[in-house]
Amino acid sequence: MPDNPYRSIERGEPGRIGWRIHYFDEVDSTQEIARELAAQGSQQGTAIIADRQTAGRGRLGRSWHSPAGANLYTTIILRPAMPLASVPQLSLVAGLAVADVLERVAPGIVGLKWPNDVWLRGRKVSGMIAEAITDKRGNLECVLLGIGINVNLTASDIPDELRERATSIRIATGRAWDRIELADSLFSLLDSRYMEALTAGFAAVRPAWERYSALTGKRVAIVDGGRRQGGIVRGIDDDGALMLDLGDKVERIVAGEVTVEGAYA
Repeated sequence: MPDNPYRSIERGEPGRIGWRIHYFDEVDSTQEIARELAAQGSQQGTAIIADRQTAGRGRLGRSWHSPAGANLYTTIILRPAMPLASVPQLSLVAGLAVADVLERVAPGIVGLKWPNDVWLRGRKVSGMIAEAITDKRGNLECVLLGIGINVNLTASDIPDELRERATSIRIATGRAWDRIELADSLFSLLDSRYMEALTAGFAAVRPAWERYSALTGKRVAIVDGGRRQGGIVRGIDDDGALMLDLGDKVERIVAGEVTVEGAYA
């Protein structure tokens, strides 16, 4: 493993996010490294950061554009005492922590798109995935919380097919940012939000998430498998489900791909 430029921000005791950081110049995916370390017994809060991913992936197995020297790619090993069905809430908690970080450097232009995206000026700057690992009996062993943030990509760095949908902190603010400082802020704020959600439930962090919501009041279409529904978003509930106003009723949406009028799918 190469010298670790992130060692300076390791903090706290085992269990705190970022207490131990493993750094790699290049990996297939930080999720896969985290999977190996979790199987070896690495404690909660252990983080893996890579300068480049050759097979980075996001939600639904989609690839994540992961060039070297520009962005922050990390996976954190979590061992929460929570029902398996509640694991998707951790993606929302991670999104909130990223939004908190971005609000410090790009105030007023941060939005959360349920369930896994963070926007700057309506374009995706970050995504996250909460991958549950279970034992042979189906009990939750750990969660691999992957987060990708486009930090210093320039417009020319973004592939043509993504240019209308993706952005970076640098594009949005007009200046480059220190990735180590951003990682430090992320781990600190994520630790606070995670502990709050664990001790008081997701309902405790829901109001903060709602303040960043880019969907509330917007007309959207949601596709889940072969089912498509359209309606107006009324926010999220205390379990993290999207509340979709269909006109004659409000329905809880727990999964699906959201297309927003005037934005990308």
